Amino acid sequence: MSNLPQVAFVNCPLSTMPPVELERTTAREMDRLLAQGQFTTGQHVAVAAGSRGIAELVTVITIVTRKLKERGLIPFIIPAMGSHGGATPEGQMKVLNSLGLDEDRLGVAFHAEMDTKLLGETSDQVPVHFSQAALSADHLLLCNRIKPHTNFSGSIQSGLQKMLTIGLGKATGAAAYHRASHFISFDKMIRESVELIRKHVSLLGGIALLENAHKELCHIEGVSCSDLAKREAELLQQATALIPRLPMKSIDLLVIDEIGKEISGTGLDTNVVGRKYNDHVSSPRDWCQTRFIHIRGLTEKTAGNATGIGIAEFCTEATVKQIDWEKTIVNAITAGHPTSAMQPVTYRTDREVLDAVFRMIGEQAKIVQIKNTLLPNRLLVSQSCLEEIKQMAPNAQISPPSALILTPEGNFPEIKEQTDT
Repeated sequence: MSNLPQVAFVNCPLSTMPPVELERTTAREMDRLLAQGQFTTGQHVAVAAGSRGIAELVTVITIVTRKLKERGLIPFIIPAMGSHGGATPEGQMKVLNSLGLDEDRLGVAFHAEMDTKLLGETSDQVPVHFSQAALSADHLLLCNRIKPHTNFSGSIQSGLQKMLTIGLGKATGAAAYHRASHFISFDKMIRESVELIRKHVSLLGGIALLENAHKELCHIEGVSCSDLAKREAELLQQATALIPRLPMKSIDLLVIDEIGKEISGTGLDTNVVGRKYNDHVSSPRDWCQTRFIHIRGLTEKTAGNATGIGIAEFCTEATVKQIDWEKTIVNAITAGHPTSAMQPVTYRTDREVLDAVFRMIGEQAKIVQIKNTLLPNRLLVSQSCLEEIKQMAPNAQISPPSALILTPEGNFPEIKEQTDT
């Protein structure tokens, strides 16, 4: 059995945008957006809501629906999440409910039907499926966070246009887009699909949300239909600059306490861990070079969906017991990313994982533990990491190194959201 390393707790201050005045800003942007729309009293507006754990989502959606009602419109909520929730109406309703969105709280109807209509094809013969429930409305309003995607690159990643196409394409449309993305440009495919959808739908625009490194809403903007492509590309650049980063460029073993769909579409944010372009090899374009990843558990909100588990090289038996393989496999296959659902090398304890890594690369391995990829600034690190951290994060708070103490079962203690240093 290998020797345990000396470790230190690290807390890196985050440089980021301040949070917005939530209610005032959301109301102002809705008023500005609706002033540009053409509608009449009594018309129905489908409000698209996704499956991600976006900060203050309930408050934002509440204000959005209230503002629509003030204009004499009848809003209803539609899940825009592709195949998430097991690709069933009941499953997608459960996802929205887990985020705090329900009919009683919002005072509006929910329509979670999975039926779609084929609107046509792109120039590359990609079929464009679209939600029948959304088509039944007089108008459509999108509401989503804009951020870098965990797999796709370019001017269109996670945001309003992806929600309009893949999210509202439901399971059938999402599968078609992800299948085609292996062969053709994602940007081109989404751009052409948006143009086709707009011929069939009265799109009022969208409420674009940006989160800072503390997962607070730092920018809320009503984006008109005519400005959608241009403005979303600009907001994506802002969102990329806001991503929290690990204070290291070279990691031998990254230990992650939890992954989940509310954290990232791939359970863990590949932009943070250095696996955006290849599941198991960091590329020169990644922020950091991470040799091995070990996952210790799933979040409660992910409800067994372990998409992203296959990006790791190691996990524990306890983690595997939490997995709902049916949900995970449906999500992975729909996304055209089957490796994201593969089971990593599985050990009974974290200690066994450490021993395996030390056998491969020695006891001076750079070990980093984080709670999840939303909190990469609070870490437990081996002493071999400290020199690099001091260079990259000179303002970091670092505790004196001490012996790593595992639980009696041989596991790491969990990283607290507020790490004591």
